[in-house]
Amino acid sequence: MMTPHLSKAVMPVGTDTLADRVSSAGKSDSQTERTVDWLSLVVIAPAVLILLGFLLLFFYGVYQSLTDLRLGRPIVRFVGFANYTALMKTTDFWNNIRVTVTYAVCAVLLQALLGLAIAKLFASGVLLARLLRPIILLPLVLPPMSVALMWTTMMNPQSGILNYLLSLVKLGPFSWISDPATALLSVILIDVWTYTPFFTLIIFAGLQGITDDLREAARINGAKAWATFTNIELPLIAPYILIAGVFRVIESLNQFDIIFGTTQGGPGNSTAALSVQAYFTAFQNLTFGRGAALMVVNWLIVLIGAFLMVKAWQAVRSRVS
Repeated sequence: MMTPHLSKAVMPVGTDTLADRVSSAGKSDSQTERTVDWLSLVVIAPAVLILLGFLLLFFYGVYQSLTDLRLGRPIVRFVGFANYTALMKTTDFWNNIRVTVTYAVCAVLLQALLGLAIAKLFASGVLLARLLRPIILLPLVLPPMSVALMWTTMMNPQSGILNYLLSLVKLGPFSWISDPATALLSVILIDVWTYTPFFTLIIFAGLQGITDDLREAARINGAKAWATFTNIELPLIAPYILIAGVFRVIESLNQFDIIFGTTQGGPGNSTAALSVQAYFTAFQNLTFGRGAALMVVNWLIVLIGAFLMVKAWQAVRSRVS
């Protein structure tokens, strides 16, 4: 009968028991998990730091809007909502809100309609569509300030090419950005020219996702082209239109480059959006607290606009799916 000491002694050298193998496998797995966790942390750390930096700047801006911060003032006092109260008592503030909302609503609606029309043209495959496709992205790749300067030259009442083209069809000179009555419309048209291709690309992608089987079934049932578009295509691409609208509403409510590069908020205050007015209040009048309050109001309007657009997108998406 072999004793326990002899049984251990006769076991082959280098042979591990089952418990040892399970233990070593568990250790290696836990080490692998720890390595993956550290790797994931290292990968997302820059994004987290950038996000924290933006949040810090945002909350610091909110704090500034609650102070009387002004260049050259040695002591900064906390004044609460005094800046907001003072703004709401001025007619310029309400005009800034009107200009901001009007600019965004008109620009986004026109871009959506024109983008839908051009996307349908691209989907048709006609010769004009093949000619336009290579150049449709040109407005998007130009810097907004360059676009503003280009259109300022074209809209010059005396020497601009737009008035020259109008004179060829016997239309009188148009004031464009020089007249308070037409300045806002002019900058909206510049925005429409610049960002309509964005809507076009998104909507065109949605149209490409609609199979020909659906269109063929509609034709078999006697539906005309317009009925096929309104009853089949439009409901299916509505989520694409709205998701593009979300991005454009956010950017249009924050628009600065085009307005500042063309009119700088003028003539008078006819194009003085909140972002432009905040710039002049903070960096020309040097009342940084009041300027920060204007930007906080602008942020609230952007938040409301984006929230409404996302809700509309969710409702349309749930109905389509």
